[in-house]
Amino acid sequence: MKYLYKYAQVAYPYDNLMATNRQRGKGDYEYELLDTGVFNNDRYFDIFVEYAKTTPGDILIEITVANRGREAATLHALPTLWFRNTWSWGEGGEKPRLKWVTQTESLGVVAATSPASVTRYLYCDGSPTLLFTENETNTERLFGVPNETLFVKDGINNYIVHGRTDAVNSRRTDGDAEWST
Repeated sequence: MKYLYKYAQVAYPYDNLMATNRQRGKGDYEYELLDTGVFNNDRYFDIFVEYAKTTPGDILIEITVANRGREAATLHALPTLWFRNTWSWGEGGEKPRLKWVTQTESLGVVAATSPASVTRYLYCDGSPTLLFTENETNTERLFGVPNETLFVKDGINNYIVHGRTDAVNSRRTDGDAEWST
């Protein structure tokens, strides 16, 4: 399976999209990302994600990024591994776990264990920085309600964008081992 995502090389126009769509009525067409002009002058990246399977449990994922702009540009890709959160929203069930296994100069490995105690492994080529949080909404930020976990999913953004190393679990697991400390 292969899919393509087009990523503009300019700031994402959140405010423009929201303001314009608020002014439109039911009979108007939705104002789309293409309408904002962010893809003008072909300043974008094509991101190809390809999946190949040899067995039901063995999946290779390859991510290829192509700069379609005329000038050199940098894009930092952040592949993610997560479980769909069925434990918090009334569907019940035990939480799955993600845990760092090893890191070398050429390989990073993460174990992903499901509630059925099936463990799969994510092998990362190279020596990526592996960041861990819970897959939980930051209720404190959104609703003013204290978080039930220390490492909410906003932590990845806070680490990358704001340099907050305390926003991700330094023990490299998605569990709250540090929550009580």
